[in-house]
Amino acid sequence: MSFTRIKTARLSAGLLAATMTGLVPLSALAQSDTGELQLRIEELQAQVNRLAAEAEQRQRVVENPEPEQPPQGTQIEIGGFMKLDSQFSDYSDGNAATVGIGEDFLVPSTIPVGGEGGDTRFDSHAKSSRLFIKSRTAVAGGEVRTHLEMDAMASGQGDERISNSYSRRLRHAYVDWRMDDRRSLLAGQTWSTFFNVGALPEGMDFVGPVGTIFERQPQLRYTHKIGDGSLHLAAENPATTLYNGTENPYDDSGTPDLVLRYDNSAGDFSYSVASMSRELSYDDGTDRESERGHAISVSGKYRFGADDLRFMLSSGNALGRYMGLNGYRAGIIEPGGDIELIDQHGGFVALRHFWSEAWRSNLVLSASEADNPDGVSDTTASAYRSMHLNLLYSPIPKMTLGGEYILANKEVENTSGALADDEGKLQRLQFSVKYVF
Repeated sequence: MSFTRIKTARLSAGLLAATMTGLVPLSALAQSDTGELQLRIEELQAQVNRLAAEAEQRQRVVENPEPEQPPQGTQIEIGGFMKLDSQFSDYSDGNAATVGIGEDFLVPSTIPVGGEGGDTRFDSHAKSSRLFIKSRTAVAGGEVRTHLEMDAMASGQGDERISNSYSRRLRHAYVDWRMDDRRSLLAGQTWSTFFNVGALPEGMDFVGPVGTIFERQPQLRYTHKIGDGSLHLAAENPATTLYNGTENPYDDSGTPDLVLRYDNSAGDFSYSVASMSRELSYDDGTDRESERGHAISVSGKYRFGADDLRFMLSSGNALGRYMGLNGYRAGIIEPGGDIELIDQHGGFVALRHFWSEAWRSNLVLSASEADNPDGVSDTTASAYRSMHLNLLYSPIPKMTLGGEYILANKEVENTSGALADDEGKLQRLQFSVKYVF
């Protein structure tokens, strides 16, 4: 029997019972207007039918729920940060960095060696301030994201005479198609897949430790989740840096840099293991040579309470420009024209400690070295070391004020012994104010 018929039967039985028990006298019924009574019965019947229909509709929704529809349209997010960097720099073997970019942040290769120390220099800039525009668009089964980001670091245009105007440069520009909750395809320019950005220590300096992997470049990357981890496979833009060459870098490779990386975590420990294979080649119009090199990088972060310990270790004969802001070149062109690749190693360990919710410090120790062949010049870098110690204060959310002491040194080969000094040192005290919006 249907819900409607049950309700109708119950209503009729109730009226009959009320009449029989005297609650509704027969004489009153007889005296009432037959039309009015019929109208009220019809109204009650309509209410019963409506309630029955709503109950049946609810039952259909429970048994056959409609698929959840994704939000329509595109969501736009605009953000970035404003940052002022002010620093005092003292060089043991020169008045300033050998290239101007070394005055904006620590570029290990620009530390002068073999000169006479000068007075302490002061520099201040806001070039690292950045702006990004992100978008998110829901599609069937997944989502499409885009990211466009710029700052003014390493700008080749502008000076400090009047307006301190500097041209914007491209940092990130990519589209990330998340096909579903396990697969995605990224195309565009962003951090190299070989670089685990999450392991980079917190600091005032733009990059930080001399032994870190640090690279952004155009790429095509496929990501697939496997269990709790993720596997990344990427083909990235190649470039070759070689000693004894007429160009730096060479752009003559016939294949992309290939990177395979796996990320996972276990409790408070997250880690990444990456491998890279790339072609190192040059074509100077007379000779055309190439060699394939390889490298690996292991990095991670361990949390204990509010504090954390971060690390990175990298090794191989194809690191070159990937490590320490091209602190070493990947190989050397020998007298006969062949390429000899150079084994290199580097890494860092960093401890972050929270003194309170607003105050924290980071201690970062880093080193790298290259096993250079005998054919390199005396001034070729052989090793770098750095130490960063900072104190950071966040009085309000998204604002950080702090100071950082940096001690870094550069060693060169000086194989012939002709150089009076084979090591240069930098001491820097940096103060920064940063607000994220």
